[in-house]
Amino acid sequence: MSNEKIKVLVISSSEILIGGMRSVLARSEFVVESCLAGVPSETDAALVIIDLSVPDLWSVFNHEIPVVALVHSACDEETLSRFSGAVYLYDSAQTILKKLRKSISSGSDRPIEGGELSPREKEILVCVAKGMLNKEIAYKYNLSIFTVMTHRKNITAKTGIKSIAGLTAYAILQGLIDIESIK
Repeated sequence: MSNEKIKVLVISSSEILIGGMRSVLARSEFVVESCLAGVPSETDAALVIIDLSVPDLWSVFNHEIPVVALVHSACDEETLSRFSGAVYLYDSAQTILKKLRKSISSGSDRPIEGGELSPREKEILVCVAKGMLNKEIAYKYNLSIFTVMTHRKNITAKTGIKSIAGLTAYAILQGLIDIESIK
């Protein structure tokens, strides 16, 4: 194992939860890079741990890194299924570390770059290239915003392209959209 620590971003407004995570991770290959009360637009962390009580937490799913839920109250399975993993307030330090390691390693099981886009992903890509917002795409196709975000993550994973400009160029080169339709 490398001596380099794995950077973790902890997002919570609770000093007690943050302190607990720092303490657990201090004895491992993980290091808490920073702790925030809100969701950042960018991070260089390899893993995000987010308190489910944080407002606007769904915007973190635009990142291409594993996101683990920090659960301290009742939560439904559908919500938890959107995360790479979940750690619970009552988990032991050993269990938390095991779950975080699993989330990091399963992050490599995401769709492989160069994979074929599904028909729905192609539709979403065209909408993104036309400048539509996630909520507009969701309304157009009668999908939840979370489904649209999942499709966008899969598109990025399969194409290896993260920027909207890059995805637009990709859509044009693939013949999915005419350059005249985005002017």
